[in-house]
Amino acid sequence: MIVTDVEANHNSPLFVDRFIEAQFFHSAHYDCVETCMKQNDEDRMAMETLFGIGIRNIIAEEGIERTNRSVKMDVWRAFFARYRMVEIEFSESSLYQASLVVKRFPWWSSCTLDKNGRCLIVGWKGTPIHFLSAWKFL
Repeated sequence: MIVTDVEANHNSPLFVDRFIEAQFFHSAHYDCVETCMKQNDEDRMAMETLFGIGIRNIIAEEGIERTNRSVKMDVWRAFFARYRMVEIEFSESSLYQASLVVKRFPWWSSCTLDKNGRCLIVGWKGTPIHFLSAWKFL
């Protein structure tokens, strides 16, 4: 099974922790969009609108109104372990292919590809944004 999700903890019960995490995470997203898309691009405007909705949900909503509750890869590892699933390491070849895809774009040096254990972390200027991992049942 392949899993991808946001690599940020938007599930903290403490407002200040969610605020700081959302600030770093969404700053990286906005910077990426600003770098990669033209200012008047309709898709960019739609993405920025969705980012705003996400930010508001993470920091201004509580209880059942807060629907954005992303957690980091370590939380997913613990969750899958309860169901006897193990993480599969990506081959060096697949990681090399990912780096080749990134290098096809003019802003490639701002995109970061790192490993966290056996998963791939995709980031922007060093800030983790998403993870990609593979799992199997024991």
